[in-house]
Amino acid sequence: MKKINKLLSGTALALALSAGFGAAHADISAAGNFNAAGYAVLGFNTVGGVVDMQFTGGYGDATFSLFNAAGAHLMSNDDSNSLNPHLTQFLSAGNYSLLVSYCCQSIYGYAQANGGAFVNTDGYNSGSYVTGGSGTLAGMEAYLDAQTPYAANASYTLTISNATPGTAVPEPTSLALAALGLAGLGIARRKRA
Repeated sequence: MKKINKLLSGTALALALSAGFGAAHADISAAGNFNAAGYAVLGFNTVGGVVDMQFTGGYGDATFSLFNAAGAHLMSNDDSNSLNPHLTQFLSAGNYSLLVSYCCQSIYGYAQANGGAFVNTDGYNSGSYVTGGSGTLAGMEAYLDAQTPYAANASYTLTISNATPGTAVPEPTSLALAALGLAGLGIARRKRA
């Protein structure tokens, strides 16, 4: 009986650790207010694929800036959908941060000052946007914190498709946990034999 219990607990552990793999991601609907410096940062993760980030209401001239898990600037967008930002991008599986702010400090002041390339179109996005560069999430936050507050406490609503909110366990850790679960299963199976 003890051997069966050990085998079952090893199986349960492996299943619990791998439960997040392949899970379908839904849309995120987020609403809130900028901080006193006029921005908000939302963390999300995706299993990979095309992710659509759409500003849906609130402050009248917002911008988006997207960062990867290391905090490196990927792209910033302004005026893609009338005065509102809208980013569509193919993203690899992982964690990302979306900084929502006001026009135009984040996109023109910080992103371009840090080597971001101005792009007219990439097959997904329209409007004014900057890609790449050496900017970071921490750098953009520090830059906005140092500006005269412009849109302090302004409201926002947005959606992010093909994503889940928050910050997931980083992929290498998830894989290591799954490997431990499988190793436990193997040990339990050996002891059973």
